[in-house]
Amino acid sequence: QAAVRILKDRKEIYFVLLGDGELGDHLRKYADEAAIARNVRFLGWRSDVATVLSAFDVFAFPSLNEGMGKAIVEAMAMGKPVIASDVGGIPDLVVHGENGLLVPPADSEALANAVLELYENPDKRKKMGEAGKRIAAEYGVDAMVRKIDDLYETCLKAL
Repeated sequence: QAAVRILKDRKEIYFVLLGDGELGDHLRKYADEAAIARNVRFLGWRSDVATVLSAFDVFAFPSLNEGMGKAIVEAMAMGKPVIASDVGGIPDLVVHGENGLLVPPADSEALANAVLELYENPDKRKKMGEAGKRIAAEYGVDAMVRKIDDLYETCLKAL
């Protein structure tokens, strides 16, 4: 629904959906029925996520419920600003206005507005993308190993 609203005025925008989620067939049908299929690409599961993400201006992750979005961290590591639903653990990663934008779940109007806000403000996209890289670094392998090592050390000292 957000894509339909955006494409009414901004026909140059393309949407790329990654993954083999259960909604794939439904979304393909919706794109056809809404006459937006030419601006929507369904790529399915990809092993070259970093390559695909490098082509994005913005990474959107609308979700009704989510623990901690690994895909969000991957997008941030690539320097992409994130638009995500304000659910679950997502606000721990996406700081509204700093490294992305949070929208209410199932609010296609808010999602469309957020996409357009970042699309129309390249400087804001760049700034948020750089901030996202710093957040993603906190969730990388080296950072996690360091945190686990610190935890073990704290536990051993307590013995």
